[in-house]
Amino acid sequence: MTYLEEYHDLIRRGEIVAGYWIRKEIQNLIEDLQDPRYIYDTTHAHKRMDFQQHFCLQSKQPYYGKPLELVIWQRAYWETLYSFRMADTGLLRFTESLLEIARKNGKSTMFAGDAMYDLFLGAGGMDICCASNDDRQARLIWGEIAGMRERLDPKRALTKPTLTELKNRSRGITVFRLSSKTQNKDGFNISKTLMDESHDVSEENGASEVAEACWRGMSSKDEPLFLNCTTQGFNRGCYLDKKLDYAKKVIRGEIDDIHFLPWLYEQDSEQEIWQDERTWEKSNPSLRY
Repeated sequence: MTYLEEYHDLIRRGEIVAGYWIRKEIQNLIEDLQDPRYIYDTTHAHKRMDFQQHFCLQSKQPYYGKPLELVIWQRAYWETLYSFRMADTGLLRFTESLLEIARKNGKSTMFAGDAMYDLFLGAGGMDICCASNDDRQARLIWGEIAGMRERLDPKRALTKPTLTELKNRSRGITVFRLSSKTQNKDGFNISKTLMDESHDVSEENGASEVAEACWRGMSSKDEPLFLNCTTQGFNRGCYLDKKLDYAKKVIRGEIDDIHFLPWLYEQDSEQEIWQDERTWEKSNPSLRY
């Protein structure tokens, strides 16, 4: 049984409490396993997860110095993202993903672990961009990667940090930051974008500008990947609201976008938050661990 199928089975049997949007999307993906347009090959995804769990040491108490331990929802997410391939080309199916989740569920750490695989074992010449509205937020994932790099390669035998970049010198791989404060947002040659905390931005302060710059930087790639991880926020009609609306239409089948992976952890109602604390797991899938 794959992690995707295991996760679906746990939700179906009620062992995991899940909200409507993630339940519906997981069901869609289970049906896609039988779609002849796709191949589901878990080899690369499991290799990435093994690297994360063996070589990525965490930076925050009470887990400082301990290996990253992925739980079932994270395993299902990474497996889905990297296992679905187009049958006709062999290329990755998904080019964009939106992960919406409550705070303190480990999203920045898991995204840092994924980027660590790219930094050490990625294809030569990769550029990975950590993007957000301002530089402080762009530093969240980038700083976590920097800490993991320091603990894995303290003597800088393979990698070298600077104030703005992390480099794998032998493979020509770079991890850098980009925000609305970056003066020149063009001219990049990006393979993967990790956008963090897009809930905290409105249209006028540069979030969509940063996202568009990243997409332009990935325009020549055969397998571009734009990963957006965020919590909910208070700005309405903003970049994130539009993305969430798009994601829900994809889940409901109102928009046919086979290359977009929505992964949304939301409560089904405000009332249930006060009436049944077991439902908190709907927006906090790491709560039980």
